[in-house]
Amino acid sequence: MAPSTFRPVLLLRIMGSGASALSRDDIRSQIYGGVDPGAVTGWLSAEDVTDLQAAKEELKRLRKLAHSQLGDGGTVLIGGTTDKKKARAAVMDRGQVATGKYEEKVVEKPDAVRNVLVSIINQNVLFRHCKKEEKKAIVDAFDLVEFEADQEVIRQGDQGDNFYVIESGRLDVYLGELKVGSQLSDGTSFGELALMYNTPRAATIKSSTACKLWFIDRMTFRTIVTHFSAKRTKRYCEFLSAVNLKNLRPSTGAVDEKSTLGQCLSKEQLEHLAGALEEEVFTNGEFIIRQGSAGDYFYILEEGEVDVHVTPDGKGDLSVATRVATLKTPGEYFGEKALLSEDTRQASCVAVNLVKCLTLAREDFVMMLGKLDDLLSGVKDDAGAASEEATAADHPAQEVIQDLSELKGHDQEGGRFSGERILGCGAFGRVKLVSHLQTQKTYALKVQSKQAIVDNSLQDHILNERLILLQLNHPFILSFHGAFKDDRNIYFVLELLLGGELFTHLRQKGHFAESEAKFYGAQVLTAFSHIHSKKIAYRDLKPENLVLNKQGYIKIVDFGLAKVVDGKTWTLCGTPDYLAPEIILNEGHDKAVDYWALGVLIFEMVNGMPPFYAEDPMEVYEKILSATMTIPTHFSKNLSDLVRKLLKIYQSKRLGNGKGGCMAIQKHKWFSSFDFDGLLQFNLTPPIVPKVDHDQDGQNFDSYEEDTLSPPCPEWEPEFE
Repeated sequence: MAPSTFRPVLLLRIMGSGASALSRDDIRSQIYGGVDPGAVTGWLSAEDVTDLQAAKEELKRLRKLAHSQLGDGGTVLIGGTTDKKKARAAVMDRGQVATGKYEEKVVEKPDAVRNVLVSIINQNVLFRHCKKEEKKAIVDAFDLVEFEADQEVIRQGDQGDNFYVIESGRLDVYLGELKVGSQLSDGTSFGELALMYNTPRAATIKSSTACKLWFIDRMTFRTIVTHFSAKRTKRYCEFLSAVNLKNLRPSTGAVDEKSTLGQCLSKEQLEHLAGALEEEVFTNGEFIIRQGSAGDYFYILEEGEVDVHVTPDGKGDLSVATRVATLKTPGEYFGEKALLSEDTRQASCVAVNLVKCLTLAREDFVMMLGKLDDLLSGVKDDAGAASEEATAADHPAQEVIQDLSELKGHDQEGGRFSGERILGCGAFGRVKLVSHLQTQKTYALKVQSKQAIVDNSLQDHILNERLILLQLNHPFILSFHGAFKDDRNIYFVLELLLGGELFTHLRQKGHFAESEAKFYGAQVLTAFSHIHSKKIAYRDLKPENLVLNKQGYIKIVDFGLAKVVDGKTWTLCGTPDYLAPEIILNEGHDKAVDYWALGVLIFEMVNGMPPFYAEDPMEVYEKILSATMTIPTHFSKNLSDLVRKLLKIYQSKRLGNGKGGCMAIQKHKWFSSFDFDGLLQFNLTPPIVPKVDHDQDGQNFDSYEEDTLSPPCPEWEPEFE
């Protein structure tokens, strides 16, 4: 039900690069006050904006002024949208997913060009987290393209695929027909958002001189990152599998006794553990472990050499130490006893040269897999699975239309439904409040244009949403009643929720009290337990997709981005403010993205703004990848702790993604006093009880203009069984 994002188009330049954030009255008095009529021409020419950074500052000020003029009397609108009727839209890469065999691409280029490319990717947020071998492959893959003077490199509104670096020449930036004065020159770059998803270009860039540009396209970039990520995970799993556990417990002599970590863990568990390994670098002579100290970390050698020393007094003094071993083979490990309990180190491990180790904390191991001694003893703890099943148990189903044949044959001119009140608009259609003519029952009818779906190659995507909805039955998930089609549209008959989007209520209140946010967060959590028990990742949690019923309880709606995930998936999708790091970095993701989004949601509900908010999407992503957020002082200690544990950069370490699943979040102190049983029985009083006068009352939704008739699309005729 979340509408698409509104972007105001301002055809006037608002202020110069060196100016302060002027108000509209300031501009009138200083520029149009008649003091210097010639200043108007100079001001509109934008010649004072001379570089990319100046252009960015210019746009920031322009957007702030637009926000102040289009907003509601200074009211802060959630997510930075400047239109009260428009919510944050999701993004999705509709291009081909990087699969199949990786083929190395090497384009010859001068050393000077390579150095520029290396410098650029080391600074850019999308490349900064790549490892050494990935960066080399990315630089190798950049290709050359040349433009004559006065040629368009990219056009505003076109779908973008390429990221560009300028070797030589100059280019100008235009918004519409207006040149904003940003002259791009040697060693600068533009278009990085195209490496994530095929979003429309925000500006037109033209060559003002002959230019040489180096570019890499999204498919090549994502293929490289996916290949090296999978290769790295495989290598880490091999390292972990070989860890010998015999020294950690007395041998029982059993024939089937498990002696390695690989024998104790499944492939999925090994991959989960591999995702939690962190790289740490040590210089020559640096202690990695000091004898006699307490240890909580386990180490795997990836590069370099490590000397192992033992001292008679156990204090780690190397002047009296005896070197007993040297580790130099990648995959060799030390400190494994720390996985079992706090270990008093029995030897010192010292870097001989530059050493790179993979580290794992016992705390993280236990959070993900439970206690190691239970694994060694073969004890299976099914508490997590049991809790998932208990919370995800089927609840009384919503009343459904028993005879779907009544729905068939619906068309725009006349059919089985009446009522045209639009509740929401999206990229491919709208949601209407309708009444079934025979039963007089009211429903939400999701109408999606077949032609728009085909034009965007989303046929499988739409059909998948239907299959997902058919699998789900939970009191806090929107009920699905059926699907049908005609020559123009696909129709989903859905449960009608008249209480309005949580987004609307949050915007009106500014922010929620912790008790209120807990009420809504608990409903999402129990719904996620059910969704995840079906191996489904939801992938688009946000207040816009939580809608209140008449009683004030919420339901999760819009499963357009949901997907059955068995292992990992690589499609980039979601809403920018809520994207998890692994989605941005194309590392492969699973249901852990929903726990990250839950952390963002709870933060936003209590704070009124999401934790990584910025006006520029790339700034949002940079904040997410660096975990740059400030916990507000009014957050309680328990809420602060919960948010930090949900917003873990490493998905394997994220609360909810380890042992216990959703129950681990439910057991957190912030939720400890909450009545989950009363919630599931609808015995709690909601913080907001919406005003709903009758079964066709749409007062809690914004008003929308009448939609245009979709064109016929006879080439796509899906079958609904």
